[in-house]
Amino acid sequence: MATKAVNPETQRVKLERKERVILDAARAVFVEHGFDGARVSEIARRAHIGEGTIYSYYESKAELMLAVLQQFWDGLTREAEAVMASTRSEGFFDRLPALAQYHLNILIVNADFINLSFALRRNNSEVSVSRDHLRHYVAVFDRLFLRGQDRGELRQDAVLWQARDIFYGSLEYSGRSIEMTLDADHKVREQEPVVEQIVALFRSHYGAVDGAAGTDSSTFDQLSQKLDQLSDKIDTLSKRLL
Repeated sequence: MATKAVNPETQRVKLERKERVILDAARAVFVEHGFDGARVSEIARRAHIGEGTIYSYYESKAELMLAVLQQFWDGLTREAEAVMASTRSEGFFDRLPALAQYHLNILIVNADFINLSFALRRNNSEVSVSRDHLRHYVAVFDRLFLRGQDRGELRQDAVLWQARDIFYGSLEYSGRSIEMTLDADHKVREQEPVVEQIVALFRSHYGAVDGAAGTDSSTFDQLSQKLDQLSDKIDTLSKRLL
């Protein structure tokens, strides 16, 4: 009797599907118990597979945590790129609100996992997501900003890394502030005003129109000072949340 051939494509799809199930279960357990408190046996139970199967994919819990982190940030990069591609207008100030809204919402919806990521980055370099994956994500903003300069929409003397820090730093603090009010008694802060303010800030300081090129150095000094203050506040919030 002839042996039925196994379709290699079908086999690969099955393996990839099982790996996604493992990573989803692992992420849930890591968020609930932290890296140190998470048990591979619990991850296997939630994924409805044997513990040995997990070790056939990943040699250790640290390697599994790294895979979860990489899956998360790579997924964000693909989604952010899709958001940019789906925005009809190619203008910087038309696309910036979409990216800001996407990032802000991601920070709020995934607050627990992002808090865990930051904690691992500070305390456990063994399982800290590589800088390459973070660079790929923030590069979505970088490409948008550089294209804005090429199109003449933004000041040519604008410094990319400073603009990037202001964009992500401001949204990160606002996202944490909004997330902390979700279960509080006082009124939940709305996302739309945050997006509008970040766009207005970029238009006034970095826009090539409306005399922005003549902005004096004191304006940038004030922005830098505010960013430093935001960074300090973010660190304080992180310690409270973790």
